[in-house]
Order: sequence, then structure tokens, then C-alpha cells
Amino acid sequence: MLSVEDFFNEPNVCGDMGFVLSDSEGSFPSQEVSNEGNGWSPSPSIKSDESSSSLTLPGEESELNSLLSVRHLLKAYGEAMEKGQSDLADVIMRCVSEKVSLAGEPLLRLAFNLSQDLDKHGNYLKQESSKNFEAAFRAFYQIFPYGRFAHFAANSAILEAMPVDTETIHIVDFDMGEGIQWPPMLEALARLQKGVKLTTIKWENEDCDRAPLMWSFEEAKRRLLDHARGFGLMLKVEEMAIEHLVSEIKRRKKRGNRKEFLVFNCMMGLPHMGRIRSRKAVEEFLRVAKESMANSVNKGIITIGDGDSWENLNNFSGFGSFFEGNMVHYQALLESIESEFPVHLAEARMALECLFVAPCISSEVWLEKWMEIKECCNVEMGSSLEGWRISRESMEEAREMVKGNENSYGLKIGGQWKNEMILEWKGNPLVRVSAWKN
Repeated sequence: MLSVEDFFNEPNVCGDMGFVLSDSEGSFPSQEVSNEGNGWSPSPSIKSDESSSSLTLPGEESELNSLLSVRHLLKAYGEAMEKGQSDLADVIMRCVSEKVSLAGEPLLRLAFNLSQDLDKHGNYLKQESSKNFEAAFRAFYQIFPYGRFAHFAANSAILEAMPVDTETIHIVDFDMGEGIQWPPMLEALARLQKGVKLTTIKWENEDCDRAPLMWSFEEAKRRLLDHARGFGLMLKVEEMAIEHLVSEIKRRKKRGNRKEFLVFNCMMGLPHMGRIRSRKAVEEFLRVAKESMANSVNKGIITIGDGDSWENLNNFSGFGSFFEGNMVHYQALLESIESEFPVHLAEARMALECLFVAPCISSEVWLEKWMEIKECCNVEMGSSLEGWRISRESMEEAREMVKGNENSYGLKIGGQWKNEMILEWKGNPLVRVSAWKN
């Protein structure tokens, strides 16, 4: 049996990624492009032939009955929290914790992670999994399409929207992390002979549940600079606070460089990131991006990658329905992950879920998100900007990423301007990427 460590370090699974992404991510146009003018009812999968994943529960309760019981308990939990009955909610969640396991069906694994706010049994697995974090990160990013899809969709929109006469492209990144989005973009821009400036935002006092970064900012910067140098590309990478960025953009506007293309890129809640960022920080970034674009004489674009169902967060009447909506989203995510793993690799799957999905599945985190929703105001991108229409070429290349799983994964175009590309699992949106231009 292949161990977790052997799986993560298996060349056929992880490969030697470095900064060169796999062919399945699609290619970017090498020619200059100017396109100016251009209620909860989850259905968990029950696999009767996977006896090794079944649970032995108190009273010899069948797995089907356990699924139904947990589903009803979680619905009751959401309703209790909505009514302010926190003591009852704690009792309900403790009942849930007695019925679940990381070896169970997706719904039971999801419920297990939700119950960890009360019982920290998952910490040991997380600590052990973290010992293989770099290999696990590479495996997760390459095996599953979530991050590669979001990065490809955003990068394609940026390249297509960039005017032919652009001399310099300035990319402002909300959360650069390991910088894994940008190597294919740098290669494409090197072919187009453009200068590139990459600015990532340094968020002070940002309280987010972070997975350990594979590389620090300085290490990610060094790798990006080395990668760019190998293609003869002039690249500048920096990190700055949002208020300093605003001041710099104002100064640059006065100098009037009309051949600079401004890009604001916001990736949030993508599973490989393993963290949830504050909604306030996201909205501040998008507000600055929108104002900068609306007041700029230069052409620019805003790209948003959403892996946490943020688009639907304001459509719920109360915490109960909001809680159920998150349940649907993350159950679909866990089902899609399970589909890639045979039974004998269950331990490797659990390790990946522990590192990259579990930080986003928390009753405390979901409650904090709900409180933020009630305090924050949505930034309406379309009030002063126009959607950038997703091209047919980008859609076709994105389909290559889910080839072989067409019956479960799906892609579709959304938005008033047809400016959203959406990755779905059995009809449930997993990742949504939108683009906006001035």
C-alpha cells in the first residue's frame, strides 16, 4: 500500500513543478491581442462497495441512517444559531461529533471538521500532514482543477484585454501567496516584450486562518525574478500596504503614463490556498481597484477568482440558510476531491483535505463570515465598470482541465456581460472567475 509520504513524493503524481506548470493548464496567446470592443437538498454519494470507508457507529447505526441523522442535526444547528440558542447549538454539535469520522462519506467528513471547534482530534493529522506540506501543495494544485482553472481564466482575460501598444503592465495582487499564478503570465509577457511590475498587498493585522506558505514573500519574489530572467523579462516585485498603493497610483496618474496597463487581481477562498481572508479586506481591495480604474485614463482590468461562494453570500435570509449554503458548497468540494482517489489512497486524500479544505470548514469561521456580511457593503463592480466578455478560445482551453471528468465537472459562462467563467461539480459552483474593465 502506498504511504502518504510516498504518494506526495511520487513523480507521476506531483512531478517536478518548480515554476513550470503542466500542459493541462492551457496556453496563452503568443500574439499581441487588442480586444477593444471585444433550500438545502444535497445528495451524498453512498458507495456500498467501499466497505473500508464505512463507519461503525453506536448502536450499529447504518451509514445511510447516519447520513440522514447528521444532515438533520446540522440543519437544527444552523437554526439554533440563528435564534441565538448557543447552548442548544453546542449540544447539537457534540451529538454530531459522536457520529462522524474523516474516513466517512463527504457529508460526514464535512461534519467532522465542523465539530473540531469543540474537539481538536484533527490537530494530530494536520501536524503530521504539514511535514509533507511542499509536496502536498504541489500535488493538490496539479491533481485538482480549482486553482489552475481560476489562474488560467484570470490570466487569459488579462492578456486578451491588454492593448497592443502597452509598454508596461502593473499587476496588483490581493494575495500573491506562493506566486504560483504568475509564471505562465510572465512567459507570455516575455514573448510580447512587455515590462512587468508585480505588487502584492501587505495586510496589517489581518486575522485569517492561514495554511503555512510554501515560500515566504522574499522566497516567492526570488523565484519569480529568476523565472522572469530566464525568459529575458524585466520584472519588478514588491509588497506594500493598501494605503501606500493608493498614494502611488495617484502619483503615477499625475505623471500620465498612458502606455501602462493596470491589473487588479483578487483570488479568494481557492482550495489550494487553505485559508479564508477577511471579507472587509476583500471589499477594501475591490473598492480601491474600482476607484482607481474608474478615475484612470489608462486601460485596465480587474479579475476576481472566488472559491468560497462569495457571490451568493448575500442571498440568504438568516444564518440558518447561510449555514446550509456553505454545507452544500463544501460537500460538493469534498465529493469532487474524493472522486480523484481510489479507496487505497484514502489516507493521502485525508491529509490533503486536512491541509487545504479543513481550515475553511469551521462553524466559528462561518459565523464570523456571517457577521461580516451584515456589517459590510458589497462593492458593485458594474456600476462604473463593464464586464469583460469571456472568449470562446479561453472557454475551450479551460475545458481541457476537466477532460475525463465531463460527467461531473462542468463549465459555464455567467454574468450580465458574459464575463464570468464558472467551474461546477454536479451543478454546484466551485470556483467563479469574473473580469471587469474600464
